[in-house]
Amino acid sequence: MVSDYLSVVCRRYMGVLRAEWRVHATAFDDLKLIADSMDWLCNKENCLEWSKEKSFHGPIMNTGLVKINRKKVALECLKNLGSEVHRAILADGLERRIDGDKNLHIRISLPMLVKGEIKLAKSGNIEASVKGIFKIESYPGSHPKDIATELIEGMI
Repeated sequence: MVSDYLSVVCRRYMGVLRAEWRVHATAFDDLKLIADSMDWLCNKENCLEWSKEKSFHGPIMNTGLVKINRKKVALECLKNLGSEVHRAILADGLERRIDGDKNLHIRISLPMLVKGEIKLAKSGNIEASVKGIFKIESYPGSHPKDIATELIEGMI
């Protein structure tokens, strides 16, 4: 009985521990536009930090990284994806999106994001995308897929 109570209480307050967004851009891309789009997505100003790296083929690539370490902000960021994206994630199947480290992986379309729309990037498509990783809060006896399903269904 006590374990059932703890299970219900823990599940009710479990969610996302942290989030991370990563985007790759070339020297031709408008970095300011991408940064503004990420600020809009995360509801946070100047959240994207750029680093320059040499790509495999030689040209310089810009990698933008947003790290959100506060639970509430990370949860809001997941909520900001919108109910259409949440439905698509659930329809697509969460099993293939959650890894062994309890991370939920989401790719959204970069061209759509800079237009102010959030759409999942199509699997196998070569369009530019923004990769999101959300750490699911789950403890022994609970399954990350169940927690993520319950969390996303609650956002629709």
